[in-house]
Amino acid sequence: MAPGRVILLNGPSSSGKSGIGRAMLPLLPDPWFLVPVDGISGMRSTQHTRVLDEAEIQQMLRRTRLGYHRVVAALVSTGNNVIMDYPLSEPWRIEDLLAVLDGYDVTLVDVHCSAEELNRRERSRRDRPLGLAASQTHVYSHGDNDIVVDTTHRSAEGCAREIVDRLDALGGPKAFERLRVAHTP
Repeated sequence: MAPGRVILLNGPSSSGKSGIGRAMLPLLPDPWFLVPVDGISGMRSTQHTRVLDEAEIQQMLRRTRLGYHRVVAALVSTGNNVIMDYPLSEPWRIEDLLAVLDGYDVTLVDVHCSAEELNRRERSRRDRPLGLAASQTHVYSHGDNDIVVDTTHRSAEGCAREIVDRLDALGGPKAFERLRVAHTP
């Protein structure tokens, strides 16, 4: 069985990753799964028998994200194509993904949006803490990508079309392969 492919939509909260992912699904020729990290996080229970302290919350979030990486790897390893909706907002995330997705075809798409527009979207959404996007300063710190789109003045559909149109023209090595070489001691 041939492994599937991954398109990782990386950008800060409210940058438009989810909208782009949804808009890509009908444009892609093969069956694809849109697997947003928020979907995995949303499966977690919200009823706790005790209040977690900050360290416990951070441990829980890290375990959730590590699990998310492995869910994607499991899907891809069995021939499924996956669109990840996931901010690389902590340096360890890219390092773990480089290891977990080693050997798979990963296309890294950086989704940009102006700070002003991110703030406007956060205020209008009301489902994220204000300032979350601005706090995600490491989201592009890996310094490489295969495709960049900017949603400041473009629709999710326009960005999705650009990504899909450019997929087959991408040559190798791709960003994940280059980053893996750069992270190898």
